[in-house]
Amino acid sequence: MFFYIPLSHFHTFLLYLHNILYTKNVYFHTYFKVVDISAWQENLNWQALKRADIKGVIIKIGEYHHLDDMFITHVNNAVAYNLPYGIYYYAHAATIDEAINEANWVDMQIKTYLNGQNPPLGIWYDAEDKSMLKYNINVAYMIGNFINRLNELNYNYVGLYSSYNWLTNIIDLNLLADYVPIWSAQYYHENSFKLEYPNRICKIWQYTNCKQIDDMCLDCNIYYE
Repeated sequence: MFFYIPLSHFHTFLLYLHNILYTKNVYFHTYFKVVDISAWQENLNWQALKRADIKGVIIKIGEYHHLDDMFITHVNNAVAYNLPYGIYYYAHAATIDEAINEANWVDMQIKTYLNGQNPPLGIWYDAEDKSMLKYNINVAYMIGNFINRLNELNYNYVGLYSSYNWLTNIIDLNLLADYVPIWSAQYYHENSFKLEYPNRICKIWQYTNCKQIDDMCLDCNIYYE
């Protein structure tokens, strides 16, 4: 039997098929959807997130050692709406010392605003900015030292966010421990990183930068349990 699928609906069909294949009954993976947010989402409709079956949020804590303007508000709202949250730091470190300083700054903010608690959806180092390539040091060294520093400070869930392109072409993953969780950004019909690197812990897949929820256009992610 042959089913005709209009080309205009093909991407939607492939994403639907992916969602089926990653259910518990097939590959024994379960997942839920989370959005990542920052000061750009100043007027976030939290009730709409709940209605759209969003199960968690990952909140920007800052960059350049500056606390994101909406961080405290977003954390308070996540708690009020009973949504688990993680945090991410947008990296600019071009040396190992700078990466360690970024980790120490994140630690200070967590101790100040989160009572030193491990965010349940993790702490993520957002490595995607070209400023990190300034001295031609492989980005993996900065990533590894940021993560190691926070591990030393007793944060037990620290991972790497980056694009599929950076993960496969810029970052030397051989320099990173295989226990480091990965959050891969790829706006595609499948999570290529998870398929191509089965020995890596791909914890999150950012599959779109415009999930329409009411009048909001948000980054949306699949979070694998």
